[in-house]
Amino acid sequence: MSSIKKLKKDINYIFGEVIDEINFKQLLNPEVAEEKVEELIDEAVAAYENFYQKIHAGRKAENVKSYFKNLTGEINEAVEKLMDKIESL
Repeated sequence: MSSIKKLKKDINYIFGEVIDEINFKQLLNPEVAEEKVEELIDEAVAAYENFYQKIHAGRKAENVKSYFKNLTGEINEAVEKLMDKIESL
């Protein structure tokens, strides 16, 4: 179960960094609409919560190893999409 613990820590770190990046982008670009920034932060928090729930559901998966491998890929895709949205601010 140590890999699940590590995955939880990684998710906390990654989505914390994404939110920091959103806030940093707003500081560098004060003309960015605050509504867009808040939407992105809400989206990042929702993704974080979704993946955290999927971790807990994964313990009951039929093939745990492949479940978490796929989950890691989903996390990477979600972070890439969020980073693309941040860059487009």
